[in-house]
Amino acid sequence: MRKIAVILLLVLNITTSCSSDADDKASVTSSIIIDGKSFVPTKGVYFYKTASFDTQKSVNFVISNEKGETFYIDISFPASQKDLNGIYDFGPGTADKLLVSCELVTATTRYPILGYTLKITDLGNSNFSFVFTQPVAAFDVVKNKQVTFKGGLEGQFKLTEVKQ
Repeated sequence: MRKIAVILLLVLNITTSCSSDADDKASVTSSIIIDGKSFVPTKGVYFYKTASFDTQKSVNFVISNEKGETFYIDISFPASQKDLNGIYDFGPGTADKLLVSCELVTATTRYPILGYTLKITDLGNSNFSFVFTQPVAAFDVVKNKQVTFKGGLEGQFKLTEVKQ
């Protein structure tokens, strides 16, 4: 009887401690095309991090797919701002401005995003919309040339905690 109880406890422990990959996946859709290639995400997370100045807040969005490609969106904004809504400039700027930097990292290259503004809308419940609102391009660091960029992102992201 004791063996059955131990086995039952082990089985229960395994089934409750293992999480499904679906738990980590967020429903993020993308219309991003860089240099003729579509970026199709399967996971989106975001986290708050320590900003460069006390008067700022900083949030990083990390959107990835099963090919090992990752799209990063890093924003900073005044600490007095209550949400993430706004039109963010691709810098340079000061601590009292809405600033953004973005890049796509693949197995073969990096594509820093070059542009003027990114409109972020907080849709509630960790749902966000990212719309590039002015002419935008990307730069292929391996080919050392500017390439085409278009599209945006929208969906639900999982809030994670980063130990600093």
